[in-house]
Amino acid sequence: MTIFKKPAVSAAEPFRVPSLAEASPDYAALVDKRQELLSQQSALTAERNELVRKIEEAPAPAMRPGVAALLGETSDSTTALRTRLSEVQRTLSDIDAALEVVRQRLAVARTGASKTICLAARPEYSRRVAAICEALQAVAVARAAYDDLRNEFDLHDVSWGSLGPLDLRFLGDARDGQVERFIREARSAGYYV
Repeated sequence: MTIFKKPAVSAAEPFRVPSLAEASPDYAALVDKRQELLSQQSALTAERNELVRKIEEAPAPAMRPGVAALLGETSDSTTALRTRLSEVQRTLSDIDAALEVVRQRLAVARTGASKTICLAARPEYSRRVAAICEALQAVAVARAAYDDLRNEFDLHDVSWGSLGPLDLRFLGDARDGQVERFIREARSAGYYV
């Protein structure tokens, strides 16, 4: 028998923790809004980079804009590009601010969605904690039997090193160790009687 063998799956459908978006339509809407803003940000960043590249590659103007206007000519082929670049920069700044608002709202919505999930999961969580407590109770009984045998060996001055003594200190003290602490905490939280 394998010690850490996974127990057979029960006939009932296994419990599945829903996502925050499944638990809260508000949270889901905020996630969608964040994704929409990130997509816009990505597209505008690419456009900004292209505008900057075009502006940097454009030839220097032949004359000042005022002189070109008096002559009825254009002095700078990048004027429209620079205007659009300015618009893109402003929109990117607005998107950054909107993303921060969405981030803050997601933090608040996460709390509410988490409470909804925890409320629904509480019975299953309780069942699993109780199962651990029951298994740890069995460990405590087995440990006590092991300690009794070790004590008998010692009482009769038996040299039992050839059996390969095992150290159970990882469980803590036999009277108040890790097993007992976990069970106490589970009882205190109301998961185990």
